[in-house]
Amino acid sequence: IPIAGEILRMPGLSETPAAEQVDISKDGVISGLF
Repeated sequence: IPIAGEILRMPGLSETPAAEQVDISKDGVISGLF
């Protein structure tokens, strides 16, 4: 599928995946899930 300009492939989803917001600290605490 060619992607042109600012077109989003899935309407209703953000441009960046939510997985990019998840972080694990050195203590093993997970943040950014909800």
